[in-house]
Amino acid sequence: MEVRITSRHSTLPESLRDRTEESLSKLNKYGAHISAVEVIFDEEKNSKKIEGILHIDRSAPIVATGEGDEFSEALSQVNGRLGRQLRKLQKQVKDHRALPLTKALSEE
Repeated sequence: MEVRITSRHSTLPESLRDRTEESLSKLNKYGAHISAVEVIFDEEKNSKKIEGILHIDRSAPIVATGEGDEFSEALSQVNGRLGRQLRKLQKQVKDHRALPLTKALSEE
């Protein structure tokens, strides 16, 4: 999984970059084939925003945003929202699978 970090209107400390990569790498546990993650840090006048875009193989990208007074607060929001969307995607895939042949035959 490739992590691309972009910063607008600010410079990011190396510790924040490392924490971002570490927290987003945990999203692999949901079983989706994530090819790349784009994270855009944006600092405005009174708030700090983060936008996360997950590029998944054979699926549409998943986008989540977070906003807060600090980047760490916004990062936790983005991480939670992306995790929630990945769980929902994983559930949709499992619900549409057919029953195993042995179980279908035993029910008849």
